Amino acid sequence: MSRKIKKEIRINENGGKVFNALITPNLIKEWWGASQAIVVPDEDGVFALSWGENPDKADYIAAAKISEFKPHVKLTLSDYTYLADNEYLPFKAKFKVKFRIYCETKYCVLKLEHSGFPNKSEADQFYSDCESGWEENLESLKNLVEQENVPVYS
Repeated sequence: MSRKIKKEIRINENGGKVFNALITPNLIKEWWGASQAIVVPDEDGVFALSWGENPDKADYIAAAKISEFKPHVKLTLSDYTYLADNEYLPFKAKFKVKFRIYCETKYCVLKLEHSGFPNKSEADQFYSDCESGWEENLESLKNLVEQENVPVYS
């Protein structure tokens, strides 16, 4: 059995702009605070981020396969590799992150589900950090999309 994080946020913009912010490396770096971002935006593509001042020895690395890619609607990341200070997590996990965009006339709702956290005490802190991190990062994504001139994904 595993745990999951579910969040949603209302963004007063169209889904094409929200989707673009999810897959464009320079935009990801802004809202997620990553130092480096590489995205091959396609099904079976790559989604890789790193954090830290030294690109040769990143503080954190998260790399995943894009397992679902439907522009303006959904993005799913799976088969994660995660390192902190060049060390793997101290527990086994099969993370999957799903982004879903539901649009109305003047706004969208972005729903996030991050699953695969084991119910083990050694995963508790990481789970808690991810939960608060998603809260902050989704708010940052909302602010970026609503306040900057983010182009529509095409």
